[in-house]
Amino acid sequence: MNLYSIKMRGAKEHNHISGAESIVSEKDLQNAVSVLIKRALTHSKGKSDSINIKIEEINKEEIKYIDPLYVTTLNTKNKKESYEFLYNSLLKLNINSKNAIYIIDLFKSIKNMRGAVLLDVNNIKRLEKDKLRGIRATYMDFEDSKVDRLDKQYECTDNLNKNEKLLQNTHFIEALCLSSKVCNAPNIIGEICCSDDKNYTTGYIASKEFGYIRVKHMKDIGEDRGGRIFLYDPTIDSRYTLEDTIKYLENTKVIIKDKIIFK
Repeated sequence: MNLYSIKMRGAKEHNHISGAESIVSEKDLQNAVSVLIKRALTHSKGKSDSINIKIEEINKEEIKYIDPLYVTTLNTKNKKESYEFLYNSLLKLNINSKNAIYIIDLFKSIKNMRGAVLLDVNNIKRLEKDKLRGIRATYMDFEDSKVDRLDKQYECTDNLNKNEKLLQNTHFIEALCLSSKVCNAPNIIGEICCSDDKNYTTGYIASKEFGYIRVKHMKDIGEDRGGRIFLYDPTIDSRYTLEDTIKYLENTKVIIKDKIIFK
């Protein structure tokens, strides 16, 4: 059966409200589009007055299959603890103290970007040509992804343990999917992210070195800021150019295998 990439972008008065995507079979196409439109109309940041849906058929031979990052949850007590952990994690990625502080300050300032900041961790230079659009990691989904998981109001938590409940959390599943692709990109050493959803305060830092770490209390309830930074180090592998990295992030079709490991 044919596979299709679906991308949704919702905006209100030209400001970004909601974005999501999936790779689905032809039989699930109509249902998936309906769910994504619902998300654009019911987001905590407001009701979109402009919704763009893009659907493309995908050649299965183009798809690259990768493993998900393994998952850890850090139960911090407050934002101070959360950002201390982020700082120390950046040091573990061989980012110097001065640059780590700059990255955290930049991260806290991001708001209303449609994509991610792409940052050279050595000279702290932003590499996106369009600073509002940013870099969009696209064309990814989990293997055998369920259309119901696209609906942020969908939860199935009866008689489940905490990890099983997490697998029903749309925020988590979509973030793990994206970060697993991003951290497999050439010369990307990690990613930090916090949702711009005012009701969701858990963010993450991710890398192939230490996996996907969920960090609670990244912001306060009611804050509508949020965004992501892709951490780029061109010295890791000189065979790859910046253009190679961006091409992978924005164009390579990736399916994440359904074997999530919690640690």
